[in-house]
Amino acid sequence: MAWVRIALSVVVLMVLLACASLRSQEALRFTSLESPHKQFDGTLTLPRNNKAPFPIVVLVHGTAGVDSRYAFHKPALLEAGIGTLEVDFKTNVFTGASDRPPISSFQPWAFGALKALRAHPLIDANRIAIMGFSLGGHLSVSVSSKNVVERWLGPDEPGFAAHVGFYPVCQLLEKYFDASGVTGAPILILAGELDSWGDGETCPEFADWLNESHSGVVSLTIYPNVHHGFDRADSWQGYAPYARNRTGILQWDAEAAYDSRKRAVTFLRQAFNM
Repeated sequence: MAWVRIALSVVVLMVLLACASLRSQEALRFTSLESPHKQFDGTLTLPRNNKAPFPIVVLVHGTAGVDSRYAFHKPALLEAGIGTLEVDFKTNVFTGASDRPPISSFQPWAFGALKALRAHPLIDANRIAIMGFSLGGHLSVSVSSKNVVERWLGPDEPGFAAHVGFYPVCQLLEKYFDASGVTGAPILILAGELDSWGDGETCPEFADWLNESHSGVVSLTIYPNVHHGFDRADSWQGYAPYARNRTGILQWDAEAAYDSRKRAVTFLRQAFNM
């Protein structure tokens, strides 16, 4: 389809722009915090138009694994002076939704990345955020729970400085938050009104619920007439066990994609006091 070819062309252009914006790139191996430990690899990219120590955002893919969404968002982040760590939590771990571990299993992996970044000499240890898509979005919001942070980092080490969740399947998020609430780090949620996993209805409810006890901690944007995966370069429809009618729809929407990217960058720059 023509719109698919256009979307793919945009992603190629974004990759080229990213190459022009980066200062340096390296492979970063990090260790998860659960026992037995797992080893993961990520790609760390530092922006050209900034000076060390750098603010960083950890990018976490969805169940499909690393795809066009990293390439779409990365150039705008680098241009804004924010480095990226692109993680791969799928390779050699699971093949799809049928054998994917529970999302809570990914939490000590994310915190392992956080600890590795804090030890890096070029990274600002106090300005490390996390941003993810679907599975990754769910993970990104769940690790804002004070209870989850204390489980894996202890009571004296802070969690991420900010959290961005793209269509994070809000219906399953509340279980991570007990009476201890959130860390207080700001949260941004972006979702479509027609999301197959119900985010158009459940994300406003979840945001209101958290904001009642922690005023203003969650910022929310719901895009009218937009589906799940609106910033992904292609479309998909198929069986999804937690989706409504067990049918998931992912569909690119240019207006929502570009607006969400801008909002995410603005949010992170504010969180990092840039």
